[in-house]
Amino acid sequence: MKFLVISGAPSTGKTTAINKIAEWLTSGVIATDIDGNPLPSFLPAPTGKYLDFSIVIILKGKKIIIHSPTDDQYRMDELIEKLELHPDTEIVITSCRDIYWERAYFTNNIRPLSTFFLESPLGKITRRNDFNLADDWCKDSLLTLHQHILKSNPYNF
Repeated sequence: MKFLVISGAPSTGKTTAINKIAEWLTSGVIATDIDGNPLPSFLPAPTGKYLDFSIVIILKGKKIIIHSPTDDQYRMDELIEKLELHPDTEIVITSCRDIYWERAYFTNNIRPLSTFFLESPLGKITRRNDFNLADDWCKDSLLTLHQHILKSNPYNF
């Protein structure tokens, strides 16, 4: 399994980045997961906040797990269960906290399942006056970077 892991401190945009990747991958291509359930919208809620989700899809003949929430052991165990239920998964797109016990749990229990592991670390935006401009730039730049990564070896979309 090839992992692309969006990592960082709380509230750095991990869920946003994963939603934007999922929207890019699925928009106009597929509308349901492998069980026939409709995909989430991948757009921000009315509050502007992106929501966590977990899906298994087939895209270009590859089974992909996209799992945004890894905030606690329960959510990480959900991912582990999904990985065990779908051992033929080729690509996993998920998140990981930057430090402390959450990262240790992820590293000890999830990372060993990977054959390739690439992390995209995120940091906090600290601009007070131009936060929205910096935030939009960051989201767009990250999506471009993640698109480039996923189009290249070993993911090959």
